[in-house]
Amino acid sequence: MSGSPVRGEKTCPLGGEKFEIVETMMCTIMGRTMSFRQVTTCEFVTKLPVCPSNGLPLYREFSERELEQLGKFVETEDYKVIRKLPPWQRAYKLAEVLEHTRSKGAFLILLQAFWFENEALLKNGDLFEEFIEEAEAEFGRVDKEKPFVAAITGYALALADETELADEWLARAVSLADAMDEQNENADYLRAYLSRVSECQDNMASQACHPDAVFRP
Repeated sequence: MSGSPVRGEKTCPLGGEKFEIVETMMCTIMGRTMSFRQVTTCEFVTKLPVCPSNGLPLYREFSERELEQLGKFVETEDYKVIRKLPPWQRAYKLAEVLEHTRSKGAFLILLQAFWFENEALLKNGDLFEEFIEEAEAEFGRVDKEKPFVAAITGYALALADETELADEWLARAVSLADAMDEQNENADYLRAYLSRVSECQDNMASQACHPDAVFRP
């Protein structure tokens, strides 16, 4: 069943509405894109379930207290504005309401937005700025993942034409990659990726530098 779609059912925690999602038993990873998103055999899965009627993105398991708070919030004018956003960006705005920002979970939400809603995120200046702030917070939290956080953030800033900040983040990534143990199997891959990003900086609009372009060392 690896790489095969399996129909599943989800229940919206607000209102009890049932809706269909697509799952799979197993995925095979086949590399990464220039945005560092994994390329898999199951691109068809439902990555973020969204309740059809109220548009609530189920980005986490909500507590009873959080559901009570969200139940009130979805009736407000503010939610009508947020609901116009793509699902991952909408999820981040809800994380703000629930005071879940500046956390690993919040960083991962906006990383998914960068991967799956790239053009919309780049056009949303406020949320893209939040993405960089969340990346800075994540950079401070992690250890082994630091060079990868720096590399992804540098690439994102280069896409957004934030050249000076992109150079700063990519310099961080290069320095950290150079300091990696030669026995680390990720070292050569990361250095090859950073080299490709450096080449792309002269022409980020090229097809080979697109966020969805497959990266091959």
